[in-house]
Amino acid sequence: MDLGLSGKVAIVTGGSRGIGKATSRALLREGAHVMVSSLRPESVQSAVKELGALGRVDGIPCDVAIEDDVVRLVKETVRRFGRLDVLVANAGIAGTYTNLAEMTAAAWDQMIAVHMRGTFLCGREAAKAMRAAKIPGRIVTISSTSAYECDPAGGHYNAAKAGVVGLTRSMAIDFAPWGIRVNSVAPGWIHTDMTVTDLPKRGVPIPNLGVMPRAGEPEEVAAAIVFLTSSVCDFVTGATLVVDGGQMIVAPKLPSA
Repeated sequence: MDLGLSGKVAIVTGGSRGIGKATSRALLREGAHVMVSSLRPESVQSAVKELGALGRVDGIPCDVAIEDDVVRLVKETVRRFGRLDVLVANAGIAGTYTNLAEMTAAAWDQMIAVHMRGTFLCGREAAKAMRAAKIPGRIVTISSTSAYECDPAGGHYNAAKAGVVGLTRSMAIDFAPWGIRVNSVAPGWIHTDMTVTDLPKRGVPIPNLGVMPRAGEPEEVAAAIVFLTSSVCDFVTGATLVVDGGQMIVAPKLPSA
């Protein structure tokens, strides 16, 4: 199936590892050109070198919580590639989980800055570039199942990801006059470097995790992201696609009498 991505230009924040790198790889395989963005310059360089065999790819270090960094990222992408069609706002952090009664304001602010402020800034700047070029672009944000079923001691993360869902809907409304679609993907447990200490090794069953007793792979989330950036779902906007192997649909069992 032709997803209509050949020749399109995409920014993937947090694109040097995990879900972001898998998404960059999937977009390149569909014929898109990709600007990989990540916080660490060495990580960006490594990803660009690894992905270069698949197509046209470039990279820029960027802290998505810093406005000037995001403005530069979008402007440089347009300068180097000539246009911007797709933004995947994937950059995120896990942080340290602490009961909200003991959580510091600094820990809270950092989580909100990366997930909420970063998604807002990236979405705003991408939309401005798309509007100026009259490109009916596509924006995909990354939320989480934690937006719906909250992790204990993860109040800052839960709130940030729930906020991304609301922000996605608001951007879908505000950017609609320029033909820009905005959707979100909410992954469940996925094997990445951020979850390596929380999950058993690949291939080890995880009982009671959901319908499918395993964690997902970055490529499985990337497939959903790429679908939402494609021309085959032009009538979808403001939606959140949950990719969790059925983790949220199984009701908890009551203890035996």
